[in-house]
Amino acid sequence: MIMIGGLAMMSAMAQTAQVKGRITEANTGQAIDFADVLLFANGDEQPVAHTLPDGEGRFALDRLAAGNYSLMIRLVGYDIYTKQDIALTATSVADLGVIAMKPLEVGLAEVEVVAQKKQIIYKLDKKIVEASSNLLSSGGTAVDILENTPSIRVDAEGEVTFRGSSGFAVYIDGKPSVFSGTLALQQIPSGQIDNIEIITTPSARHDTEGDVGIINIITKKDVRQGLNGMVNVSGSTSKTRSIDFLLNLQSKRSRWYFGGNWLDRILKSDFDQEKTTIVNGLTTRSHSNGPRESNNFSYSLKGGWAYSLPKTNISIDLEGGYAGRWRRGDLDYTETQMISENGHASANEYSYFSRDYYNIDQTFLQASLAAEHKFDDKGHKLNFLAYFKPAIDAMEYFQSDLFDGNIDKKQLGNPHSVFEEAQKNYYATEAKGLPSHLTPSNAYENQHRQLGHRAYEYEIKPTARINLDYVRPYSATGRIESGYQYYSYLEDGDYSMEFWEPEEDAFLFRKDDEIYDNDFYFRFSIHSLYAIWADSYKSFSYQVGLRGEHTYRALKTNVPGASRTYNQLHVFPSAHFGWDLPSDQQIMASYSRRITRPSLFYMEPYITYRDFYSAEIGNPDIQNEFINSFEVNYKKNFGENTVSLTAFHRNRNNKIERLRVPYESAIRAGVTLDSMANVGNDYSTGLELNTQIQFARWWNVTLNGSFYNYKVVNKLKSAGGSDESSRNYDILWNNGFTAGRNTRIQFDAIFVGPSVTTQGRTEAFWYANLSLRQQMLSRRLTGTLSVRDMFNTARYNSHISTSNLESVTRIRPFYPLVTLTLSYVFNNYRLKSSQDSDRDLFEGINH
Repeated sequence: MIMIGGLAMMSAMAQTAQVKGRITEANTGQAIDFADVLLFANGDEQPVAHTLPDGEGRFALDRLAAGNYSLMIRLVGYDIYTKQDIALTATSVADLGVIAMKPLEVGLAEVEVVAQKKQIIYKLDKKIVEASSNLLSSGGTAVDILENTPSIRVDAEGEVTFRGSSGFAVYIDGKPSVFSGTLALQQIPSGQIDNIEIITTPSARHDTEGDVGIINIITKKDVRQGLNGMVNVSGSTSKTRSIDFLLNLQSKRSRWYFGGNWLDRILKSDFDQEKTTIVNGLTTRSHSNGPRESNNFSYSLKGGWAYSLPKTNISIDLEGGYAGRWRRGDLDYTETQMISENGHASANEYSYFSRDYYNIDQTFLQASLAAEHKFDDKGHKLNFLAYFKPAIDAMEYFQSDLFDGNIDKKQLGNPHSVFEEAQKNYYATEAKGLPSHLTPSNAYENQHRQLGHRAYEYEIKPTARINLDYVRPYSATGRIESGYQYYSYLEDGDYSMEFWEPEEDAFLFRKDDEIYDNDFYFRFSIHSLYAIWADSYKSFSYQVGLRGEHTYRALKTNVPGASRTYNQLHVFPSAHFGWDLPSDQQIMASYSRRITRPSLFYMEPYITYRDFYSAEIGNPDIQNEFINSFEVNYKKNFGENTVSLTAFHRNRNNKIERLRVPYESAIRAGVTLDSMANVGNDYSTGLELNTQIQFARWWNVTLNGSFYNYKVVNKLKSAGGSDESSRNYDILWNNGFTAGRNTRIQFDAIFVGPSVTTQGRTEAFWYANLSLRQQMLSRRLTGTLSVRDMFNTARYNSHISTSNLESVTRIRPFYPLVTLTLSYVFNNYRLKSSQDSDRDLFEGINH
């Protein structure tokens, strides 16, 4: 397992007093690394010092004056630990040894109404977002939990960007996710998430992939003796539905668990787009509007076993299932084509109805073996992880049909049934080596179909990974780390596209054109070595590291001239520093060099169609992005309140961006073609604010804000783009109210500022959410009712403008969006409520 712990913050004070210790879980002996440790001078109600333990559970409170003190350690779901009468002289060190925190016998479900966790916890090299800090995630996914984090944006299709970039790596309990990016976050039910770690400037210990860092999702793991579990059921007015469960059997040394989820996360929106293209003197204006709907689905089972020996821990995890995403759109089109010849202008007008559908799915199985051996109790240890994911069956399917304007939409078939019929025919003909000759079963559709196409991308894509990490302390505060990692990814498949031929009354493949019929092989492997030196002196802590990665990448395809091979060594430094200041203040600074390597999706040299007016093609010559990230964080605690301010700067070379240009299509006029390109460099510089205030026992407020200047220096003028800059800002105002021992209310107001690309701009919008949670049956049953965009104000508007293309897109989300979630725990399972979000209200941004 990737060790995603923070740098030890212990100091070696010689002239001031110190209190130190190590915090563990009483039942398992595992380290606890995010409890609040508070020190009070006798007779005072406000703490004189506050800290969090490091990854090994160790803590140290330094710069203390002589006197008598008491210590409090608190963590939601555990008994509060107190230690009275700690007498310190000017130079004494009070070592409290191992402090075992006892889980509350009543479970967290009994106490979470009156003991709320902080929304964000800041550590030296990461932020920890607590899944239980927001009611709106109930029935949602990891995307919903992240939405309330400063600088996180979710666009009209639910795509997540952080500080203006979608380039982040996703891990689950330190292991790579089955999917990547936003799709990975959308597959994980919020009810099974404990917390989420955001590592914006990762150390040399971590993968270098992802320009804005790593998102590591920590799932729930109960530690109580015996059998216990939980189940969550959710549904919404958009027909989103989910059910997930988790069972645990814990003995003194071993733990078994078994869980599963069924998730259909449905987004609905009204879509409206106006496009004007100019190609070879032909001007085409089109207007499309209608409903769009998508479903991010996941159906899976998982299980595992862990065993603890005195110095060695072993765990085995298995998960399998079926997951992916489908999207459909039913759009009415009006089109005007204008052409000038010999000084005369002519115009033709057309009306169509378009139905487009795509389905990306995968049957998956993944297995991991992790082991940790501790040579002593001072942090000397060796960790091993082996991970393998064979992609049993992966398919990407695109379908578009263009009917005449007089068609009766009620007589059209279900697009998913059309997909299943086409898929069955594809597999049958491929297995027999026969050319496809598909006549759809719906005769009414065939009669009115003007144009149509189907595209199939079938592939196998196994993933393997091995990690070996070694940690050797050389003093009470210093340590050396080193490690090796091997990563391998393979995609081997074929792409085929068939078109409607009215004379044949069937869909036929175009086997003679590599753009529409292609075999591909993509191999990607990385060997990595790293070393880290970490230590502290008095109130100053530091961690410096260096990572070397050798990358091999090969793309083989039958498109002439499109095969590529890449073989390169890169070096990535990192540095993290921390200062503990008087009056419970802390400053942290960090630097990290990162890389974004092109995936096969960026490089595919063949055309796919999202609909009849929107095509895509990859770019086999796309290059790596290289990113330098700098960050400084200041944190100040005022008793129960916290203020954190982060300044950051990121510059990215060879920025990869989606570009849109007019396309002279053999299918029809007015088509635009999207492709990926290295457009130049971009720069993000800004501030993030997180303020958590307890105004009263019954009212707490979180105010998150981000403001950053974004600049793109365009070096690809041929695509019609230009240098662009914008001032981007987001504001979140979160209010939590305790309306009785069993009742909580939450109200959020969110403002999302404008943003730019090299080709256009997205406008600002705002919305508000309201949620109510009620606990029943001795708090074993919890019901959460939420209303999103309660004032119906969320709108997505974007504008693309070049010399030969104008595109304006407007999206209005489904309204009203109301969600009800029920959660039940038994045998005192340590329930942690979760949160839901709302910026993924829209559907259809990429059109």
